[in-house]
Amino acid sequence: MRARIVFLIRVPAERREDFLAAYERIRYQVSGGVPGHLRDQVCQSVTDPEQWLITSEWRRVADFLAWEATEEHRELVRPMRECVTEARSLRFLIRAETEAGAPVGDEAPSRGEALLRDGAPSRGEALLRGEAPFREGAFSKEEAFSSGEAHLRGEASSREEAGISPEAEVGPAAAAVARGSA
Repeated sequence: MRARIVFLIRVPAERREDFLAAYERIRYQVSGGVPGHLRDQVCQSVTDPEQWLITSEWRRVADFLAWEATEEHRELVRPMRECVTEARSLRFLIRAETEAGAPVGDEAPSRGEALLRDGAPSRGEALLRGEAPFREGAFSKEEAFSSGEAHLRGEASSREEAGISPEAEVGPAAAAVARGSA
């Protein structure tokens, strides 16, 4: 199932040009070479020029998590993160999508037809949707797809037993920003 990754960030006015230049250098490398990446956007708030939004769409959330866990990712985004004073990362599964000109009324697909077309979720996706007692966006690849699934299968009854670190509580991006290493 496709995923949407959202980064809400603050970029001070004096760093805006550096941020945009860094994004420009990164975006084609990601779009041309990262498995599962479908598209991304960078957006600036119309009411607060220091508030930005970066969204990316992925074939599967596992594709994003795998890439985010790499040293290549950390090195590639470092120049952009150096411009950011605040960051929040959110991860969503795309449940439905409507495009301009979509059929309406009797011509529109039923909910069941739409779910069959979009695919059924995996257990890892159930974990990220919040159907397990962990917070959305607080997982590394290993935590979400090994420890989290162990918890879902009943093999771990707590975060500690599942091997989920305190850093996972705030998410790797927020923890890196807090440490000053983002």
